This record gives sequence, C-alpha cells and structure tokens, in this order.
Amino acid sequence: MENLELYEHLLNLSSVKVEAVELTKDKVTISCKLSTSSCICPTCGQVSSQVHQSYKRIVRDLNLISREVYLSIKIRQFYCKTCTSYFTESLDFADANKSHTHRQEDFMFMVARKQSYSESAVILNVHPKTVERTVLSLCKERVDLAQRYAQVKRLGIDEQSHRKGKKDYLCVLTDLDRGTLVDILKSRKKEDLIAHFESLGSSFCEQITDVSCDYWRGYISVAQHCFPSATIVLDRFHVTNLLNSCVDKFRKLLRKSETDNLNYRRLKWILYKQYHNLSDKELINLQLCFEDCPLLKEVYWKREQFHHILDNNQKIEIVLQKIEEWVGSMNEELKNIFKSFTNTLNSTMEYVANYVKNSLSNAVTEGLNNLIRSIRRVAFGMPNFEHLRWRALAISN
Repeated sequence: MENLELYEHLLNLSSVKVEAVELTKDKVTISCKLSTSSCICPTCGQVSSQVHQSYKRIVRDLNLISREVYLSIKIRQFYCKTCTSYFTESLDFADANKSHTHRQEDFMFMVARKQSYSESAVILNVHPKTVERTVLSLCKERVDLAQRYAQVKRLGIDEQSHRKGKKDYLCVLTDLDRGTLVDILKSRKKEDLIAHFESLGSSFCEQITDVSCDYWRGYISVAQHCFPSATIVLDRFHVTNLLNSCVDKFRKLLRKSETDNLNYRRLKWILYKQYHNLSDKELINLQLCFEDCPLLKEVYWKREQFHHILDNNQKIEIVLQKIEEWVGSMNEELKNIFKSFTNTLNSTMEYVANYVKNSLSNAVTEGLNNLIRSIRRVAFGMPNFEHLRWRALAISN
C-alpha cells in the first residue's frame, strides 16, 4: 500500500482523494480534492461538470498521534449551463463556513462536557469562543424539545438558584419515567409557569398523569390549574426532611441542656436513620440516649410510625385515616415538638398520601439538579441562562 493510500484509509472519507502530505513536528497537512468530477446544481437540479474556478479550504480534523491534522481541500466552483448560475461544491464531512470537520466538532463537545470552554480550548489548541460556538450549536441540534414534551407523562418540578443571593431561581422540569431533563425555565413564578404550560396546548396538559414537587405552594397551584386530571405527589424527601428537622430541633435543645452527656454526641445522624437501617453500634448508642431521656424515645418512635404508614399501606384512604390518627394520638409535648410538621401536614395531607399510589418521588429531579450544578461549577458560574440551559439539556440526553 502506498503512503497516500494509507492516509486515505486513515481519513476514512470516501469522497476524498489525497494528493500530498506534509509532516512537521506537531502538524500534519493533507492536501486533497474531492473524487467526484461533477456536481448537482442547487438551483435547477441539473448535473454540471464545467469548473469555473477553484480555491483551497483548510479544515481541522481529529489529531493523529499527537499531531494536529489539517485538510487542505481543493474546492471547485461550477458553472451551470442550464440556469447560467455559479455554485460551489459542498463537503459531506464539514459544514460551510466551518473550520473543522463534523467528527472534530463531536470531539470538542465531548471534551467540553465536564470542563470550561477555556480549559477545553487549551486541550484542543483553539480559541475559547470557537469551542463555545461549536458546543452550543451542537447542543441545539441534539436537543429535540418538542419530542421531550411529547413523551413526558409523569412530570417532576423543582427549582434551583441561578445566582446565589439574588433570589434568581430557575425551574427544572424532568421526565420521571426516563430520568431526563425536559426543559429548564428562566422563572419559577406561578404566572410564568402557567403561561408556559398553557402555551404548550391542552393536549400536553391532558397527557400529564402525575406531578411530583416540593412543599412550595406555587407548584401545587400550577399543577392544580394546568393538570386537573393529574395526581399531585409531594416528594417524600422533602416530607422526610421537614419531619427530621422537628426531631433535630429537639435534639439540639437536648444537647444544649445536657452538655456533659457523652451519649448525645453524633446523635444527629443516628436519629435521621430509620430503625431497621441502624448498625449494632448505633443501636447501642441510641438505646443509651433513650435511657437518659424517655421523651427522646417517644419522639423517635413517633417519627418511625409516620414512615411505617407510608411504607406499609397502598390505599390512599387508609393512609389519610392513619395520618389523622397519628396526629391525634400525640400528647401536648409531642404536639409542640412536631408543630411545624403537623401545621404543614394539615394543608398538604392529600398530596403526601398520594405517594403510596405508585411510590413516585422527585429523586430523578434532585439528581439532575446536581448535573446542572456541576456544569455551573466547571464553567465558573455560567451566568448566561441560555448557555446553561442548552448545555444541560444536551448533556442529560
């Protein structure tokens, strides 16, 4: 096999004929031309083989053994006798007015997935703006928003702070069945969310069967207004978090009043765990604390009873009844400890109980929130909302 044929095989571009190769210490320049002798006129559709003029176009390709590869391609301009127009032949492996091939674009996108544009530019030896434009262009090509909205049945809604301390919140929409981002909205305000969902049409609102969200009343109101036939489920993580905060508040008071009691050290993470998940050592420490403070034992087991209600029942009516019994069985001390939880529970009990219908949670959304945060971290904040949105949507595919 001759050297030029070897380079043709390495390039693996069927329409390219290699004419010469120039090697330097860190660069490979491959002079080539297209193997076709004619081209179809884009105006009239007729085949033309009359070349009017030609020029050289330099296109960056994937590196070869740590050397940058550049294709110096002879591009021809044809003249069409049928419609008397001039046109330039196109490349099937590179876009017009782009200085790199499609596979080089894909490599740029892969390098920039978990790195900033400036760091990626150093690796690729290109300008950061080139990486930015290429990545954003590919993101928009690869994200089919219409298809994402058409597929979602069970919708997760959550927010994320875009700029810390500015009360600037993004709204994150997820497909809980596929575990993917549906979209990221610039505002989480109730009126903005309603306007957005209504703009998608009644067919979209009717296809949503379940909505999972946190305690924020705005999300519940939006779900009631836009998805009247959907089941609203309060994410169990947020329910558990509010319940645990009551237990932890009591622990802090206990720790402050019993500063000399060594058994209360590291008690927080033991109390957060359910009883069946505790290790032998944790069980011993917990039992010692119970002996020192019987009220702590009542608080802990009251919390456990609530978990048992959600874990061991499958009918919403029974869960609602048992939750009311759970609240009603508290003495005055326990009512005071769990006051913030029970007050919230009174207005959201139905949505908490809906969890047992199919154990729907917003865990997927919380995980994708971490993905968005990781993009923001590597990009040193990424204050441009559209850049963050498209990049997160493409990476979550």
